[in-house]
Order: sequence, then C-alpha cells, then structure tokens
Amino acid sequence: MDGLLFDGRVARPWPAHVAVEAGRVRAQAVDDASVGVDWPLAAVRETLRNDGRYALTQGEDDARLVVDAEAWRAASGRSHRQIAKRGRGREWALIGGLAAAGLAVAATVFIGVPMAARPLAMHTPPKLEARFGANMEAQLRVPFRPCKGDPEAAELLSDLGYRLGEAADSPFEIRVRAVRAPFVNAFALPGGAILVTGPLIEEARGPDEVAAVLAHEIAHVERRHAMQAAWRAMGAGLLLDAVVGGGSGAGQQLIVLAGGFADHRFSRELEAEADARAIEILQAENISTKGMADFFGRLAHRGDDPRLRQAAEWFQTHPNTAGRAERARRAIRPGQPSMSERDWAVMGRVCRTGDEAKPKSRNTVR
Repeated sequence: MDGLLFDGRVARPWPAHVAVEAGRVRAQAVDDASVGVDWPLAAVRETLRNDGRYALTQGEDDARLVVDAEAWRAASGRSHRQIAKRGRGREWALIGGLAAAGLAVAATVFIGVPMAARPLAMHTPPKLEARFGANMEAQLRVPFRPCKGDPEAAELLSDLGYRLGEAADSPFEIRVRAVRAPFVNAFALPGGAILVTGPLIEEARGPDEVAAVLAHEIAHVERRHAMQAAWRAMGAGLLLDAVVGGGSGAGQQLIVLAGGFADHRFSRELEAEADARAIEILQAENISTKGMADFFGRLAHRGDDPRLRQAAEWFQTHPNTAGRAERARRAIRPGQPSMSERDWAVMGRVCRTGDEAKPKSRNTVR
C-alpha cells in the first residue's frame, strides 16, 4: 500500500511503499532507499485522522506513517472495532495515570506539605526567616498602608510590643506597627513583625485588650507558627507552580503569599498554644489577663455590636473564639494596667490624621 513517511528528522513527508509481512511493518521512501522504518506490528498504534486515514506510530521511534484506513485494516488484519477498543484502552490508561498523578500531588500538597511545615519552620535559620519576613512586610505595605497619625501614639504601641517581646523567648526582636484597614485584626509575620489594624485599637476598651492581642501574636512568632504558615502556603504554591509548568516564579509566589497572609488560619491547636503562652507573657509583665477574656468575649458575641459584626476579621481568622474566651476567663489573673490612662488616650490617635487626631473620649483603663 502507498503512504506518507515522516522520518522524525525533517519536516517533509516522504512518499513511501508500506507492507505488512511476517508480523512486521516495513516502509521505504520512494525517492530515497535509505529512508524507511521496520516496526513490530504488535508495537504499532493507530490514531484516526480527520481525513479518514490512520497515523501509525511506534513507541521507540520518532517516525510516523500515514496510510489509508481501509488498506491498513486489510493488510494488518485489525478491524476498526479492535483499533477503537485499543485506543480507548490507551485513553483509560492515560486517564488513570493522570488521576494517580493528581492524587499524588494532592496528597503532597494537603498532607505532605503541612506535615513538613513545622520541622521546616523550626529548622529555618533565624536570619533567613527575618529576611523572608522583611520581604513579606514590604509587599504588605501596598494593601496595608502604615498609619501616619500621632508619632507618640505609634511609639507607645511599639514600646508595648517591645516590652511584651522581652518577656517572651523569641529569637526575633518584636516590631509592632499600626496599619490602615477596614477591619479589626492583627497578625504576625515571620521574623517578628506584627501588624495591628487601626480599627482594632479603636474597638479595644482598654490597653490590656491590645496587650492581650499583641501577646497572642508574639506567641505565634516565638513558636514560629507564622513561619509554619509561610512554609505551608509557599510550599504548596511552588509545588503547584512546578506541576502546571512554571511561569509564576518564586518571587510572584511570595507576592501572592504576602497578599493573602492576613487571611491565614492557624489550627485550633496552635491557637490554643498561642493563647496559653500569651497568658504567661502577660503574667511575666504583671499585666492583667482580663483583657484577653474581655476582647475574645466581645468578638464571640459580635452580633450585639453592629460595628464588630461588620468588621471583625479577627473572628474569621481565629476560629472558636467563644471557647477561647471562656478558657481565657477561667485563666484570669490580676495585674497592673499595661499603660496609664493618659498614654492610652494618646495611643488611640495612632491612625488619625488632621482633625481625626484631636483628642477624643476614650474608654478608661480598668
């Protein structure tokens, strides 16, 4: 039978004579006797073309034959049904292979990466984590602009974070700054940076509530929970990036990670660990732990306060707030206010500018 031979070396097709003899398929170019193929018939695979011809291939060869479908079936002894059945078998094998690969990737992303995140975080050199956190903090300056209100207020917030950080066993210096955002939240970054939104300070009913939030986030830094979350998110992102063929790069993965870091969730186990450690940090500084119970308690019943109902992102990213509020209430210990009434009134202006910065009535220290 006549056919076309693509030898896999040049783009042009060679007119060829094709024969099936003694269980083998032999094709030789009409114009050049040195161009040809000799394949085992059992290894030949057919693909039906739109023009009613078959494209024949053999797994170990880059060459390809194109022959008339009816002539091929007569020469090879294969029926159309047999060929179609073999084709479906290959399709199912391919689907099965892809499904197995997908399951393997999913297992790695959702099981392997989370399991590896903790040991990776604990063995990450502090200098590397600090550099990683600094890069992330720089990226977060776009969605979370730093507050440029009263400089004294910013210093008071920073000093409170520094004091609490001194009571912790963190390998990093704690750096706290206020940022502009339309919701109540605070979150720790790898390397010791803690961002507090202006609405959180405005909604707090005393400095001890802010101190409790800072102590909780400092505990996340100390136990390197923030780095665990970063490894978990970055590891999954880089793995998926490799699987789908690249194109986003590690730098863009970092940007994506930074952009969504405010929405990350720690497990309930890690949140409970941070709560317990926060109480120890507050007690070490002789600060009353009542602020933690009060703050969590209000967020747990945020439906009673329309402002919190609309803005409390903390509740969404820190699950089981009601249970945590109850545990914090059972663990209340007495202590001194974390700052004076005067300093608390000043700190309330940390994100206010212009007329907003004028003194307003603040909840008194309890």
